[in-house]
Amino acid sequence: MEGRAPALVERADAGKCEGMAARPNNPEDKVRELQRTLWRCAKRSESRRFHALYDRICRGDVLWEAWGRVRANRGAAGIDGESIAAIAESGAEAWLAEIQAKLRAGEYRPSPVRRRYIPKSDGGQRPLGIPTVRDRVVQMATKLVIEPIFEADFLDCSYVLKLLRQWLEAGVLEDGSTRETLAGTPQGGVISPLLANVYLNALDRAWQAEASHLGRLVRYADDFVVLCRTTSAAKAAHKRVQDILTRLGLELHPEKTRAVNLCWGRESFDFLGCTVRKRRSILKAPHLYFMQRWPSVRAMKRLRERVHELTAVPGNPARDVKEVITALNPVLRGWGNYFATGNADDKFNHIDDYVYQRLKRWLWRRGGQRRRFRLRCWPSGRLYAMGLYRLQGTVRYPSQANLRRPSASRVPETGTHGLTGGPAAAASNRVRRP
Repeated sequence: MEGRAPALVERADAGKCEGMAARPNNPEDKVRELQRTLWRCAKRSESRRFHALYDRICRGDVLWEAWGRVRANRGAAGIDGESIAAIAESGAEAWLAEIQAKLRAGEYRPSPVRRRYIPKSDGGQRPLGIPTVRDRVVQMATKLVIEPIFEADFLDCSYVLKLLRQWLEAGVLEDGSTRETLAGTPQGGVISPLLANVYLNALDRAWQAEASHLGRLVRYADDFVVLCRTTSAAKAAHKRVQDILTRLGLELHPEKTRAVNLCWGRESFDFLGCTVRKRRSILKAPHLYFMQRWPSVRAMKRLRERVHELTAVPGNPARDVKEVITALNPVLRGWGNYFATGNADDKFNHIDDYVYQRLKRWLWRRGGQRRRFRLRCWPSGRLYAMGLYRLQGTVRYPSQANLRRPSASRVPETGTHGLTGGPAAAASNRVRRP
């Protein structure tokens, strides 16, 4: 067909022809249907084994969807210097066909990750491992296929585990030399959070079987908290978590593990970008405290830094304020959607004001040399009329909390952990990465 790159066609064992078409029809819909099918199969039978997952990773629509997600995430090149922009410019179709051919022939081998250090809030440095774009696409394809199975609490992934083992053993390139990785998974890879979830699923199951009476474990990758009713239960939970992780060959991070007393709003903790703390319901029940959450100081700082970067005049190619607004909107919308189901009204208002001040500064720097330029001609309403995304008014409170009590906690999942003024404690933990 005219306009299409040559397709890589190969006959599968079942007699069907599968190929790496240039642009599969609706690849996202096909991948979602595959994920739903895998999830349903895993959910129906916990003992079921999946023996054909590798073939799913090699599918053209899966690889194309994986490439789309990696491209949207942007990111730097790996040790081969091959960038996302260069691949897109030269043609992703042929590039993906080459990856597919190597996967099907069993010749794919991951490259070592490129070591890079980024500053931490405490003044230290966090090591990142940046895989090549090629490896990130294969990792994303693997994630798309096996994640629904693990989400359904299915553990045995058969031959796909060979791919996972190769990524763990690929090594790290630092200062011109490749170093073998004996333990752990480097931060920075697409597959890293999933690998953490796979391994720490044993923690979830052990907690459910041995220690669920002490409190509720809430975990995302290697970050977790344990919500307990009493201080004594929190201490016992800390000891039990240490015992379970020791059996897994892991340990708690000593600097990021602490006990927090949530009673009467005395203390707070940060989890997944949110600050969690009890506050009084001033209007409805001022004598009671309810759990609330809002964007953490770090989350606010990172967003302001991103807004500052997009509204800076030096190095900014934008010639019109509409171009700046177009660049800002996805950032603001995505950040707002993440924090919209909490108690973020004040924080959202602060960000709206900061964005407006930065845009006024951009306008002044761009047009300040013109004699007729006046900042008063640019009120916030004019910018919003031009399409600037506004965070104010986008907070959505979970319906479960509203049904229980209009002024109650906006975090319904923690409604059984002493959130009505009684004793409560939370142990905030993080697994140390080897």
